[in-house]
Amino acid sequence: MNKDNTSKATIEALVESAKAGDTESMELILEKFKYFIMKHGKKYIIPSHDFEDLIQHGFLSAIRAVQLYRLGSNNFITYCNNSIINNFKALLKGHIKHYREVQDEGILSIQVYDFTLEDEVIAHEETQRLLKDVKEKLSIDEKHIITGVYLQGRTLKEVAATCNINYRRAVEIKRQALNKLRPPAYRK
Repeated sequence: MNKDNTSKATIEALVESAKAGDTESMELILEKFKYFIMKHGKKYIIPSHDFEDLIQHGFLSAIRAVQLYRLGSNNFITYCNNSIINNFKALLKGHIKHYREVQDEGILSIQVYDFTLEDEVIAHEETQRLLKDVKEKLSIDEKHIITGVYLQGRTLKEVAATCNINYRRAVEIKRQALNKLRPPAYRK
């Protein structure tokens, strides 16, 4: 804002007449805040907005501050300064949010993969191989724990209770069983 000695009463009178529709009063108010708007407009770099756009946004913020200000409530200069700064911040925040929400067109163009009969046969063969491994490689307790937890959806604690073993032992048995079912390259 211009640093001349404008009293609070003079500013209040200008705001009052600007609210009533006097364009000369509005122009005087905007002239007083011109340098403040420029100073704070230079601080922001917003994509798709050049410096003139930011200055325009600052002037619109000052006009809006005049319209929203309640006469006699506070100091108008402080109110308008805060309004300009907050609107610059809101503009930047809105653009940041917009760029977070922009979707990649490549993701939208991905086609849904339909499973073919070949895929289903391969999946069935893999399942049969895993079931055969379970039958051949696992002990009775390991089979009970794996089927109880992964096929029946029960908790390990419940399965341990039905097998009459403590929870710690069930954890160890489960770890051993899963290790036996992993391919050799992935075993621990």
